[in-house]
Amino acid sequence: MKLTDLQRGITSGFVDCFENKQIEKDEYSTFSYPKWPKLMKFSVERYKVYGFGHFMTMLTKGPFGMELLTTAFMPGEGGSVPFLLIDIMTVGKKRTVFVEYYDCTTDDNEYKELMTVHQKYCDLPEYDEKPKWYVGERHAASLIKCGGEAEDTKLQDMVNESVKAYVKDVKSADIKEDNLSGLIKFRDRMIYEGNPSSAVLSKVFGEEGAETFFKKCVMPLKEDMIGMMNDVNDIAATVAAISEE
Repeated sequence: MKLTDLQRGITSGFVDCFENKQIEKDEYSTFSYPKWPKLMKFSVERYKVYGFGHFMTMLTKGPFGMELLTTAFMPGEGGSVPFLLIDIMTVGKKRTVFVEYYDCTTDDNEYKELMTVHQKYCDLPEYDEKPKWYVGERHAASLIKCGGEAEDTKLQDMVNESVKAYVKDVKSADIKEDNLSGLIKFRDRMIYEGNPSSAVLSKVFGEEGAETFFKKCVMPLKEDMIGMMNDVNDIAATVAAISEE
């Protein structure tokens, strides 16, 4: 299983279906930990996906042949679809693949396309993960699987079909600004209560830097919506000040 090939396939399988713009390289595009020796190397690519939000891939290469591909699909414009996080790790002949859906919308969606993929691959070996708060927040369509080289093809097909199903849901989803409230609350919990990457990112950037990375790269929100919320808060504060005079 070559994660660089999966990275390209996931990226093209999603962003090519929409108008998009790759975000220019910055201080978050490549980094390492520790600075010396560079035991872990990180490579990040980000896209603005119009009508949806943002998309990110982060490829991590660690010691003993460990590789991890993290892919985040952030519906930051308020689409009625879940936040999707895909983590794929390979160490030697072992593989773990997480396809995690977190539904923060105001709708009670069935997500039939996602559930169809879940039913197709639910018989693959289940990964026995440690208890975390976000495990209970996952949608039923999520797939938490593992295997060896013999499962490579099925695991890769599971990922690719999950992305295709997600694209279908994104294209048919309504845009509702009310969805952003739940997304903001979930993002805050991921930052302050912990997420799958928080331990590593905190070591690399420190706690404040890890929060900035998460907000800027993993779960960025619709910029003009944030600006509008700030404007509303400023207006409310001004009105309150005038009323007190």
